[in-house]
Amino acid sequence: MTKVLIVAFLGVTVYNLVSFTQSTRDAVNRSFSDSAAADLYGLSDHLTDPDAFEQYRSSSDNIRKIARFYDNLQSDRSLEVLSAFDQNLPIVNFEGGETFEYGYGTEMSLQGPHPDESLGGVAVNVKSMQMNQAAFEFYNLTDAVGKAFDWESIDYSNPSTPVLLGSNYRGVYEIGDRLTGNLYSRVARFEVVGFLEPNSSMFYQNDLNFYLDDYVLIPYPQSIEHFPETEAYFYGILAFAMINANVAVDTGTSPDVVLSTLATAGNQSGFDAYALINVPSYITQFALVRNLILDNLGLLVTIEIALIIGSIVAIVALTRFNHRRRSQRVRALWMLGRRGSALSGTALATTVIEYAAIAVALVFLIQRLPNQDSTSGLLITAGVFVLFLLDAIWQQRLVKTTILGTGGKTA
Repeated sequence: MTKVLIVAFLGVTVYNLVSFTQSTRDAVNRSFSDSAAADLYGLSDHLTDPDAFEQYRSSSDNIRKIARFYDNLQSDRSLEVLSAFDQNLPIVNFEGGETFEYGYGTEMSLQGPHPDESLGGVAVNVKSMQMNQAAFEFYNLTDAVGKAFDWESIDYSNPSTPVLLGSNYRGVYEIGDRLTGNLYSRVARFEVVGFLEPNSSMFYQNDLNFYLDDYVLIPYPQSIEHFPETEAYFYGILAFAMINANVAVDTGTSPDVVLSTLATAGNQSGFDAYALINVPSYITQFALVRNLILDNLGLLVTIEIALIIGSIVAIVALTRFNHRRRSQRVRALWMLGRRGSALSGTALATTVIEYAAIAVALVFLIQRLPNQDSTSGLLITAGVFVLFLLDAIWQQRLVKTTILGTGGKTA
C-alpha cells in the first residue's frame, strides 16, 4: 500500500508540473492573433483605485521605478514599446478655429476660449498627442519635408520643446512659431518645427486610422528617470502616461517572450503594478503565474528530481523488504514442488495488482485536479508503464535468485 501511495504521489507531482506549464502556454496563445503584420499587446498600470494611484504617485522612488521599467522595456530588442497618449492641451492665445478643439467631432461638449490662471490669459483646449520615438517610427510618421525630431535632444527641462503640427495647421502657424500651453498643470513652451503630412494616421484605442491632421504632436523624452525632485508631481503623471502603451512584436513571436520581458523589466526596476489590457484577465493572470514558474523552473525541476530519486530509493527499499518477507514462502513452495514459472507468475501477478492500484489512484487524483491535460496524462501513463516493466523484470529476477539459492533450477 505504501508503494502505491508513493508512486501515485510522484505521478501527480510530475503531472502538475507538466500540465500546468502546458495549459498556461495554451491559454496565452489562444488570446493573441497572428494575422497582423505585428502583434500588438496593450500595456497599462493596474492602479485603478484613485487613492492607491495617488499614494503610489506621491513617492519619487515609485516614479523612478516606473521610469526604469519603461527604460528597460525600450532597451529590449525583442519588442517595441509604442507609447502614445492623446489629451486636451490648453494653449494660450490660440489662433486656430474650433475644429482644433479637443472633443470636436465627438459627443463631447467644447469649452471654447476660457481664462487660464496658470497661463495668464485666454486659452483653448486643443487636441494633442504625446508620443515616443518607437511609435512615431512604427506608424511611419514624418513631417512634410521628410524630417523628424532630434529625439536624443528632447528634454522637458529645456526652455522649449519641439512639436509637429497636423497638416490642417498650415496657414494657422508657421515653422518657428512659439506656443505656450498647460501640460499636466505645468507651463510648457513649444516650438513648431514642422507639419505632418496630410492624412497622417496611426492605430490608437482600437481605431485603425486615427487621423492626426488637427493635432499637436508632442515628443516624449527618451528617459525621465533623472527628473528634478521639485517636479515630482509633473513627472509622476508623465511616467504613468508613458507606460500606458502598446507593445509590438513580430508576428509569430511567442507571448512568452513578451511576458518574460515584462517580468524581467519589472524585477529589475521594482515596478510590478502593470497589466496587459485587451486580454481576458484570467489569461493575463494565468500567463503571469506561468512566467513565475518559468523563472523558477530550475528550482522546480531540482525539487522534482529530488522527489523522483527519493521515491525510487523508497520503492527499491520497499521491494527488497517485501521480497525478504516472501522469500521464505517462495523457498517453501519450491521445496514442495511448485514450478518456478508458477512462482514467477505469482510475483508478476502481485506486481500487476500493485500497478493497477497505482493507475486507479492516479486517475482518481488527476481527475480532481483543476488543470486537465491529455498530453501530460499520456506522459504519466507512459512513465508508470515503464516503471511497471522495470519493476516486473526485477521481481522476476529476485524470484529466480531465491530459487537458485535453494540449489534448484527455475525452469
